[in-house]
Amino acid sequence: MEEKKKMLLADLSLLLAAACWGGGFVAGDIAAENFPPFFIMAIRFTGAALFLGILFRRHVKSSTKADWKAGVILGSLLFIAQPIQIIALRYTSPSKQAFLITTYVVIVPFISWLVLQKRPGIKAFLAGALALAGIGLISFSGSLGMELGDGLTLLFSLLYSFLIVATGILAKQVNPLAMSFFQYLTTGILSIGATLLFEEKTAAYPAAGIGALAYLLFINTVVAYTLQNVAQRYTSDTHSAVLISTESVIGYFCGVVLYGDPFTPKVLIGGLIVFSAVLLSVVEWGKVLHLHKEKA
Repeated sequence: MEEKKKMLLADLSLLLAAACWGGGFVAGDIAAENFPPFFIMAIRFTGAALFLGILFRRHVKSSTKADWKAGVILGSLLFIAQPIQIIALRYTSPSKQAFLITTYVVIVPFISWLVLQKRPGIKAFLAGALALAGIGLISFSGSLGMELGDGLTLLFSLLYSFLIVATGILAKQVNPLAMSFFQYLTTGILSIGATLLFEEKTAAYPAAGIGALAYLLFINTVVAYTLQNVAQRYTSDTHSAVLISTESVIGYFCGVVLYGDPFTPKVLIGGLIVFSAVLLSVVEWGKVLHLHKEKA
């Protein structure tokens, strides 16, 4: 019973993280309009490490070599992946990116197959084909060319799939709060180095950009990423991926309603097809039908 409670709390935590990330697409787009990508990451993750270090200082002080090793691995993966999502927002809309990013749900079973030797079932292959159809509707123009922002978003989704699998493996072996601190610290330090080496000094700090950075720091990272890291200790990678993917619907409507993204039936239909692929890949339809028959 205690194990079921932990799994339920993990599910609720992942849904809350998804809700945070849904609004994060708009915040990310505003930040990308005002600041270069590595500067955004330096502020976001260094600040998150600082606040997490204060909030959970006991966990950080008592951390082990395994905790910081796990954090360094995840922080390095995050440093590689996150700039791609930020740059992609310069070339696509938050609402389109919200749907495209959820393709990680379809990719994660295949990454698990590669890393953990867990062969996905036929559903995973069918979901992959369905997701490709949805991506085609969202991304391809009349000339069958994919827009740069959409292609970069799909690349981020692939890299994020590796991050989800790695988090699922490592969170079960170490203290997830200490691991999160070292993850953010690693990403933040690497981002500071990258912004000093490759980016010009930021000249202006508009209020909208600062507000977006604050959202990314506190809501997307301190709250959402930490919830994911802790929750994945108690659930599977695939299950985590589908719950996180609910960010797509929230992100789409935030983009349309709050940010003024154009409402296009093609993108909405394509997004719903992608989301259907997500559901197909994880829902145990045999159990659902069996429960339905029992109730009938």
